[in-house]
Amino acid sequence: EEVNEGSFTNPVMIEVGARLSGGRKSIMTQSAMQNWNPFEALIQSHSMETCQIVSQNANFLTPDKFVRHIFLPIEQKGRVEQIDLDVSSLATLHSSAMIVKVGDIVNETTDIVSCAGFVWLVGERELVDEDTERVMSSFTLSV
Repeated sequence: EEVNEGSFTNPVMIEVGARLSGGRKSIMTQSAMQNWNPFEALIQSHSMETCQIVSQNANFLTPDKFVRHIFLPIEQKGRVEQIDLDVSSLATLHSSAMIVKVGDIVNETTDIVSCAGFVWLVGERELVDEDTERVMSSFTLSV
């Protein structure tokens, strides 16, 4: 029911299987911040509720960990012959994903969606920096 020029009450449609705004970055943010849930915040914000009551002394939405999203580049176009990436020893590994696989025909990376894959790190800044070096030195994509 429309109440006021584009403002509605009694919604008639709710998306089932909805995706979280910000995708993986919201999940990483949750790992870096205490007492914050991206799913609850999304529902509360769309329900016109206050997302969280903040005390006067609190640093609201201030992360206590450092987060880095590493894009793994494709440096040469061709057929992927081999992919090497060692994430097993990373102290700050949150998650990782490879988009390409051996046998795929690939083009050189030009933007964030044309990369070979991703690694997400969460932790103390110094450790994240060290793990970033490990990721970048272990990653090879041969075409």
